[in-house]
Amino acid sequence: MSKLEPPRCHSCREELVLGAQGELNPWSCPNGHGLGFTLSESYERLQEDEIDQLWGAASGASARGVRCPFCSETMAVLTVEADADEIPEGEDGDGPTTHTAELDVCVRDQFIWFDPGELEGMPEDLPDPEPTAEQKAAFEQIRANFRTGMEEAWETRGDQQLTERMYDRVARHPKLHSAMNRVGDVIS
Repeated sequence: MSKLEPPRCHSCREELVLGAQGELNPWSCPNGHGLGFTLSESYERLQEDEIDQLWGAASGASARGVRCPFCSETMAVLTVEADADEIPEGEDGDGPTTHTAELDVCVRDQFIWFDPGELEGMPEDLPDPEPTAEQKAAFEQIRANFRTGMEEAWETRGDQQLTERMYDRVARHPKLHSAMNRVGDVIS
């Protein structure tokens, strides 16, 4: 078994340091050449419309940037236009661009690199609104059905084939399907 190499800064080749900035856990260069984080981690700091814009462009972009700290493949360079709202570009209510940044993105490792000052110019994530009463009811229905299904599966089978029984339960329950579809519609 080979040892994984630590991620390294593309500028100075120093080992990146994993740190914490509130809820965000970025990898940063100890010599100040920038920082980066994964796509999933980006939801702790960036607004959803900028993440969607960035990731939508990343999948078809050609590699022409610096090397990824993790896999050493050349990353794509993408221009992101940011604004103060979380409304997708071009939709009603979308505000004017307040910041533009050229970011390096590794699609393979889902990693985004920010040169010094680039992250600070990006607007911070806005708090998500509280779920509506309908959404809360749908979540409660899912939770109750899941709990009942787990208890029944445990009583009849113990820990054997629990996953298959849970899947069968969800697949057969029309109300659960309906609730999950409503939740999916709200999330997307």
